[in-house]
Amino acid sequence: MLDEKDIKIHSSNANNRYEIQKGRASRRTNQDRKLNGPPKYQPWLWLTAELLCSVPWRSMGINCYRLISHLLIEHCNHKGLNNGRLISTYNQLQEYGMTKSKIREAIDEAEFLGLIKHKRGRRMEVLNQPNYYRLTFYPDSERGYATNEWKSITKEKINRWRLETGKKLENRLNYKRNFKSKSPK
Repeated sequence: MLDEKDIKIHSSNANNRYEIQKGRASRRTNQDRKLNGPPKYQPWLWLTAELLCSVPWRSMGINCYRLISHLLIEHCNHKGLNNGRLISTYNQLQEYGMTKSKIREAIDEAEFLGLIKHKRGRRMEVLNQPNYYRLTFYPDSERGYATNEWKSITKEKINRWRLETGKKLENRLNYKRNFKSKSPK
């Protein structure tokens, strides 16, 4: 039987409680390390239970999730050393499965949820500079620690933001409809 001291309650932003049980195993053996450790010669990454249970993570849209997944793969490809300088072009995101018209919305959503920081590239004469991304739940070379901006996002903030962006979308669609109907013949 489990004692009360063996069960730790994990609370997330959403006030949902998940039981996390302490293990009863004795010492870890080499076999345990092989089975439960990261795969050899494969890039890998970790995500905390706190992040996975948080409101921002659970309220991501599918395109935002694809963007974060692509950036996580990019983070792995650079051995976790280029956070803050992760580059992902629109063509790469399209190859990963995102629709070009939804990429900007996904970036805005992920940035609002505090999961990424985005720095737009510039267009200088002939050269296009790419966009740079930083995953806020991993440390980067500039700060040396994770900023975890997603922790300050609540359900109310998300609902308010979705209402505002919904109104912006509605206004944009109305403008396009009115503009097309008023065009001279």
